[in-house]
Amino acid sequence: MEEKLNNMAIRIHWINDKQTPPEWRDIRKNVGVHSFYWIREGKGTFRTEEKISIESGMLLYLKPGLEMTMEGDRDNPLRITMVLLSLISVTMISQGVYEATDLPELELPFMLKCEDSMAKKYDNLFKELSEGWVPGQLESELLTKSLLYNLLYELHKQNSPELIRTTSALSMYIKVKDELDRNYREGIRLHELADRYQISISYLRSLFQKHTGKSPKSYLKDVRNEHAKKQLLYTELSVKEIAENCGYADEFHFSKSFKQSNGMPPKQFRNKRGLD
Repeated sequence: MEEKLNNMAIRIHWINDKQTPPEWRDIRKNVGVHSFYWIREGKGTFRTEEKISIESGMLLYLKPGLEMTMEGDRDNPLRITMVLLSLISVTMISQGVYEATDLPELELPFMLKCEDSMAKKYDNLFKELSEGWVPGQLESELLTKSLLYNLLYELHKQNSPELIRTTSALSMYIKVKDELDRNYREGIRLHELADRYQISISYLRSLFQKHTGKSPKSYLKDVRNEHAKKQLLYTELSVKEIAENCGYADEFHFSKSFKQSNGMPPKQFRNKRGLD
């Protein structure tokens, strides 16, 4: 799934800020697409396989195929920003030839209750989406798609196997991960990171294992490897220069690590770029 998300493209079908009347009732008609519902105001009840109480500050992700009935409260009518979209994974099957497949669903919670600053953040984001979307207009498409990528980034960042929202532990993991993502060129040492954030090395390892399935060292190795692959494919830099750019001590250690990750040395990988 992670590889498919890395190659994901968005197609927006409809964005609508809907003010419902009192005691409004409806069904989810567009079940063939992905949908996000941001509950901006009011209260109501949604029914899928179970009855769910809805109120302002809730974000719902409806995967394709999910059937749902909806009704609003008589005294607190619902206002919902709805976003309907298709998500497509684009994969290169040979040089210059691509294959597009629909993503059946995202690994996101069905419902997220947002509080305080996060609720305000999502409310502003969905307001920008509803106000900025003009069907068929290039500038609007670019703006709204960038906002949707930002939404998916925020949701992916918050999501965990237990579907817990941001805690001090998750916040700590995100800070360290962001540092590895940004500073992969540097000679990062695990014990220095742990000291900086005042946690033990074993706790840092357990955080990364929980959220990525890898150790911090393995995660950093993968980040460096991906940057190295792009530089081999799209630049004329020497292997030595790429090693320096990607945080390796020298060309030998880079070549050894690259072969372990990709099954071939850097020069062979570069030579194959026009053949696949």
